[in-house]
Order: sequence, then structure tokens, then C-alpha cells
Amino acid sequence: MMQRQDIFEAYERVKPDRAAKERMLENIWALAEDEDLMKRERKENIMKKQEKRRAKKVYYGAAAAAVLMLVPITAAAGHLLGLWNLGIGKQKVDIPVKTVEGEDILTPEGNVQLQEQEVDMISLQGMAGSPEHMAAMEWQEFLENYDTDGKILQEVGNAATGFEEEYGEYLCYTQEMADKIDEICEKYQLTKLNGFAESDSYEDLCAKTGSGDFFGSSENIFVTYGNAFYYADGTFLLEGTAAVTGENACVTDCQISRDRKGTFNGTMLNVGDMDDYRQWEYETKNGVTVLLANSDHKGLIIAETEKSFVVVNLLGDISGNSYDVSDEALEMLADTFDLSET
Repeated sequence: MMQRQDIFEAYERVKPDRAAKERMLENIWALAEDEDLMKRERKENIMKKQEKRRAKKVYYGAAAAAVLMLVPITAAAGHLLGLWNLGIGKQKVDIPVKTVEGEDILTPEGNVQLQEQEVDMISLQGMAGSPEHMAAMEWQEFLENYDTDGKILQEVGNAATGFEEEYGEYLCYTQEMADKIDEICEKYQLTKLNGFAESDSYEDLCAKTGSGDFFGSSENIFVTYGNAFYYADGTFLLEGTAAVTGENACVTDCQISRDRKGTFNGTMLNVGDMDDYRQWEYETKNGVTVLLANSDHKGLIIAETEKSFVVVNLLGDISGNSYDVSDEALEMLADTFDLSET
């Protein structure tokens, strides 16, 4: 039986270093940046994002239409159904090339070698047909077709734009972009993100966002808080680590995204290939029906509550470049995370 000290030591082993965190945030969470960095180097980040947008090819068209056609079925069934019901299209992203041991392969110039890969993206705001999901799709489609050659951004340069305070969370740098954000918010009756703050602790996060004690408790599962940021409406992103003991023992880094309904966010999650996942609905011991999705590289716990849309993204042992969360362990984790009050 794994003892508590073993758990703590496991946490230390899986704690990602700075480079690992940067890769995690860059390749897993689209459009979710560290706010301090955004304040100091906002224009540089915008330029990097714009360069990536020019390199990406998103195939909305038939994929988007297929998702929207599912809305009547979703409304009638009242269930999460599957990842396809959260789909927001495909994108081509640059993935670091790794050795068998999981180390980054470098180019002769010393940069991380990248390989382009087409992946499925899902919304972190809600199911197809919800105002939040439709707003995210419209915003992403706008971005993919705006300033494609980067000339506008080049003219803007590094000077302050005046959009930082009200539109900074959307990497907005022109009046046209600001107008589109306002148009989307008015069209879908959503409010803009505001009031960014970093959390001092797990208790502080729960108190400031009104989320309740969602870590829950279990004699077989230990969850630790890493860091988090949140917004005035209670939307937040938390990073932490979970360890499962016993027959289904595993250690996994995790990210918990909670998006409050009624707010326009627009972030997406790279899930790789949806066909790689085993998916099923599961009712937790807290009475919440969640969608569980598991693969050989990532696990997801997805829940829609009255107030929010929550995604628990299980990444495995990042530093060890491994993922060994079984389906049984995923259900155990779903029971531990109390999402009933989020």
C-alpha cells in the first residue's frame, strides 16, 4: 500500500520544471496565457499568436455544420453525449518532436524541433448549440481570417493600443477586433472577461470564485494545488497533481478549467484525435453526470452544471513523459472531484 510520504515524494517527482510548463501551456491550452507575462510582453505574444494563426488551417465548413446539426439531439437527450458535441474544428499545430525517452529533439541551431500535426479542438465553454460554444466558434473563425499576412500587427508594433484593459484577455490590438468582440457578446448575450487575479492558495481560489470545495476527499486519492488564476465572474484555470493509490495506482498532473456561463471566453483544448478516446457517461457519487474520455495520452472529465462548464484535463506524469490513468482510476477521480457546486 502506498503511504502518504510516498505520495508526497511522487508529487515532487512529477512537478514540472519551467520548460515543461511552458510546453504544457503552449501545446495544450490554446489562448490561455500567464497574465503577468501578458502584461509585460503582450505585443510580443500577440505577434507569436498571429504567426501561428497564419500557419494553421482550420476546417470549419462541414465539421462546424455537422456539430451544429447535433443541437436538437443534444437538447432532447439532455446529456453530454461525446467529445464530438464539443468540437470546434480541426487545426494544424506544431508539436515538439521527442526521443524515445521523452526528451525534446533540438535543431542544429538549438531550437526545439517541431512537427506539424492536425488535431481536433474542443470548446472549454459548453456544448454545441450553447451561446458560449457558438461565440467561441465565431471568434476563432474571425481570427483565422483576420490580418492573415500580419501587416496590421506589424504597423501596431509594440506600442500600447488602448485595448489592453477592456479587451486584453482576447489579445485584441485593433478597433476591428474590439468591435467583433462586442458584436459577439451582444449577439449571444455574453459579458467580457475581466478582473484577472492570481490565487494565493486553493482555499483562496474557492473563496474568491464561489466554487465550493471541489477537490473533495478520498482515502485512495490525494490532490495537491499547484497554481491558478481566475476572473471576476468566477472563471478559473487551476494546475495541480493527483495521485491514486491501491490497485489503480497512478500519478497525474491535471488542469481544471471552470468557465462560468454567460461569459465570452473563447479558449480551446487540443485533444489530438477524438477517435483515440473511449467515451462514456458516468454518474458520480455526488450525483453529477459527467462525460469521461480516456486514451493512451490524456484523460478528460467534463461536467455541465447550472452555473458553469468544467473540464478536468488529466495529462499524466509530464516530467516522466508517461500516462497510465486507467478507466477505473478515471472514474475514481471523477468521484473525488466534487463538481456539484461549481
